[in-house]
Amino acid sequence: MKTNVIVGIICLGITFIFCNSARSEFRLNSDTNYSINIAVTVNEKDNIVGKLEYSKDWLQLVTFTRVGDKIYSEPYLFEIIERTIVSKYIHKVRLRSLNDKYSAGEVTGAIDFSDEVHPKVRLVTTGLVTYIGNISENGKKFHKMYIPNVWLGQ
Repeated sequence: MKTNVIVGIICLGITFIFCNSARSEFRLNSDTNYSINIAVTVNEKDNIVGKLEYSKDWLQLVTFTRVGDKIYSEPYLFEIIERTIVSKYIHKVRLRSLNDKYSAGEVTGAIDFSDEVHPKVRLVTTGLVTYIGNISENGKKFHKMYIPNVWLGQ
């Protein structure tokens, strides 16, 4: 009798441990709970690089640009107006900048973080001009030369 009770408790404990860890892993790796940092170039012709953080609640961008001998950083926050999950980890978004003095109107595009090492982002303005894209070769050179100690993301 005592042996059956002990075996039952052990089985319940093992089941609880495995079910609980599987459930938490599912929550962390789902499209409802995520946060990813992506190294980006803003207006690829300019020497403006940045760090874009995308999560379920916001899209935040910090840009770095060189003026003379100084590097300036500027934060931007975007309100997510509409989000469509195309497939797992591929989102189409429509955004409105809350504090961007350069971009007028809405920004639309896609964020693909199915490959965490090489996430892809392409956001365009209403005039179909690429506003934010993955970091370019010029952006990588700028990053290495002027802000090598700043981690921009993947």
